[in-house]
Order: sequence, then structure tokens, then C-alpha cells
Amino acid sequence: MPSKTPGTARGSARKTAAKGAVKTATQAVQVAAHAVGADKLLPFTDTMRRQVLLDKLSEFLMVEQGGLALYTLAAERSTRPALRERYEEFGRETAMHREVLVTLIERLGGDPSHVSPTARLAQVKASTLLEASIIVDGLSQDEIELNDLENVVLAETKDHADWSLLKQLGEQLEDGDVKTALQEVVNAVEEEEDTHLQWARDTHAAECLKLLMAGPAPLPTRLVDVTTGPVPPLQQIHPAPMRDQDGLLEGTQLPVWTDTPAVLGVRAAQAANTAA
Repeated sequence: MPSKTPGTARGSARKTAAKGAVKTATQAVQVAAHAVGADKLLPFTDTMRRQVLLDKLSEFLMVEQGGLALYTLAAERSTRPALRERYEEFGRETAMHREVLVTLIERLGGDPSHVSPTARLAQVKASTLLEASIIVDGLSQDEIELNDLENVVLAETKDHADWSLLKQLGEQLEDGDVKTALQEVVNAVEEEEDTHLQWARDTHAAECLKLLMAGPAPLPTRLVDVTTGPVPPLQQIHPAPMRDQDGLLEGTQLPVWTDTPAVLGVRAAQAANTAA
């Protein structure tokens, strides 16, 4: 039997680690669900009300959804196998983090299909990052790769801050059941979130320095496209980036009884796993 090359061995190791992380996250969700219970609601207190927490979790869920969209786009168009593999790996982990949040919201008595005001804002921000990913006319492939990495840095910075906030909240809560539930889910994803952000920062910096030091330099004709605006114009790509009435993208006008893309994605994945 031929021996594995170092690259193949590393790829197999990452796949094994990814499967282990998914199993760990799933177990954490199950533990959290048992700890909280479907009918266990966070008590109203002077320092934090239950609905405030559910609204923030709705926002965090939307951030995960936006991050998954960025990873999907970056993986589809990256020409570098190492970057594509990382995007796909982190995309799978982000999908699991999304499922963790959906389960946590349900166990805290909330509706994951509810889109809170801050979640609507998070959706607008995520849509803007995606729009920035599309406006790449006139850029070289290296610059497109850097743009995708920069967008991942921005998204993961917010995502990492969200989970850090949940960790601090879990440490400060006095309610034993909810405290345990938050700590369990944070422990399940914290290491992966640390890895996502650190990798994005380091890789973006390294690739940017490489381009600055070694080139290649852009063609002179490229300057014409850059200085005259994106091609095609922004209006053709998104005729109405912002609504006149409320300043929100049309996608954020979701009635509360309609499942959000995040919930639909999680349920589709669950159905596929059950069928398999």
C-alpha cells in the first residue's frame, strides 16, 4: 500500500479533527438542552431580562449565517487549494455553530425564526460585506483573495466578540441552569472561534505582505477601471441597496412567522443527516 504524502496526512488529520469538533459541539448542545429544559425560562431580573438575551442570540445567529455565506463564496472562487480547504472547513464549523445557537434559543423558550431588531441590523452588515465581495472588477486574483480574507477577518472579529460576550455572561449569571447551558455551548465552540479569527488575521497579513514585497504589480490599464468605478455599476448588481422607507435590505423584511435562512439551513442539514 503506498504511503500517504505529508499533504494527504495533514488533510486527513484536519478532517478527523473536524469530525471530532462536530461531535463535541453536538454533545454540548444535548447537554445544554438537558440542563435548561424546554420549559425552563430565564427569570426576569433587574440586570438582564430574558427577551434581551433572546434578541442578542437572534443577532448572533444572523452573524453566523452571514459568516457561512462569506465562507461559501470565498471557497467557490478561491484558486488556492490551501485557502479553499480552510474556507470549507471553517464553513462546516460555522454551520455547526449556527445549529448550536438555534438549539440554545429553543431551549431558552425562544423562537429561532424571530428576527430581532439587532439581528436585522446584523443582516444588513453581512449583506454589505457580501456586496463588497462581488465588486471585484479590475482586481487581480491576488487582490480578490486578499479582499475575501479581509472580509473574513471583519466577520470573524464580530463573531468572536459575540461568543466572548456569551462566555462573560455565563460567568456572571447566578441562575444555575441557564449558566450551565451557556457555558456548555461556549466551551463547545470557543476553541474553533479562536482558531478562525487568528488564522484569518495571520493569513491576511502574510498574504498582504507577500503581495507588497514580491508583487506582481498590476497592469497599467487596470487603473482605468479602478478610477472610473466598478464594472458593472453597483446599480446593476443591486438596483436598490437600501430601501427608502426604513433603510433595510428587502431580505430583512421577514415576518416573524417565516423561518429565516439560518433556520432553514439548519433544518435541511438535520433532515439530510437523518436520511443518511
